[in-house]
Amino acid sequence: MRKSLPISVVTLLMGLALVMAPLSVAQARGKKPIILSFNHLFPEVAWMHTNVIVPWKKMVEQKTNGRVKVNIYPGSALARPGTMYDAVKAGSIDICLDPGPYYIGRFPMSEATQLPFLGAHSSWAASRAWMDLYKEFPALQREYADTHLLWLFSQGPGQIFSRKPVRSMNDMKGLIVRAPGGIGEIVKALGGSPVSTPAPECYLALSKGTVDATIFPCEAIKTWKLYEVTKYMNIGDFYVQWFWVAMNKKKYESLPENIQKAIDESSGTVAADLVGRAWNAADKAGFELGKKRGMKVIRLSADEMSKWERQCAPITKSWITRMEAKGYPARKFVERAKQLIKKYNEEFGSWQD
Repeated sequence: MRKSLPISVVTLLMGLALVMAPLSVAQARGKKPIILSFNHLFPEVAWMHTNVIVPWKKMVEQKTNGRVKVNIYPGSALARPGTMYDAVKAGSIDICLDPGPYYIGRFPMSEATQLPFLGAHSSWAASRAWMDLYKEFPALQREYADTHLLWLFSQGPGQIFSRKPVRSMNDMKGLIVRAPGGIGEIVKALGGSPVSTPAPECYLALSKGTVDATIFPCEAIKTWKLYEVTKYMNIGDFYVQWFWVAMNKKKYESLPENIQKAIDESSGTVAADLVGRAWNAADKAGFELGKKRGMKVIRLSADEMSKWERQCAPITKSWITRMEAKGYPARKFVERAKQLIKKYNEEFGSWQD
């Protein structure tokens, strides 16, 4: 009868087996994974986190065969909105995503993307247009030159959500509207009174009546539970805006070329399309939820819409005049933006399709 091995020998053999077990791709090459931090403002439960940022992380990790690991920090865990660009520029965070309107005056060419009535009917169309504009205009590239820009994208078209109906410009008079950054200029032009309430505080402001309305894409109906504090949604695709995703330049340049290539191939137009499709779906879902929860849909008549566009036209004209005086190709930029948006509207349709 064979004798069993002593426990000490069994333990030793098990330890050797563990040591000799197959290694990960990164370990097999004798290298530790490259860790990248990615900070953004959305909650972890938000669709932007689960349907855009997490898939992007996985794409990068797969393309690099595990050599890169992206650690995501949702909810502005490492830096608050409006401070992220300085954080990524300084290198305290590797990658950040933040809305452009928190940086009014910092990215002057980029601000053209939130001029009123550019005509975008979806995040996808506008996001693709922003990427084309970035490739075509050196003046836009220079605005992000102290980082490595990964991609630009747009929110879905902004709509008006209110506690009382807004069917005409007369209904806008005296209305207190949550409208951040340059969007406040649109509200002013239409006779309203803009306030720059942060998005997470909007629900409380509406519930208390300190604001009468807010401007958001339709996805916000679900994200910020607007169906609980507003009764009407005025659907007019009044404006869009821009977000940026940037990486610390020194960190990017320190990476091997194949890693840089993998990150770039996961970004740019690929990432803009990823956002665009996801935001379109989120806008549609928010709109349907609003209707289900009893929100009333208002659409301006063609005549009324024309009045709103004429009323807001001086905003664009003034921006072009100011920027041209500073040497920027502002008129050409706006004209090209409209051309590209029209092109991609035809190609991708509306968020309502």
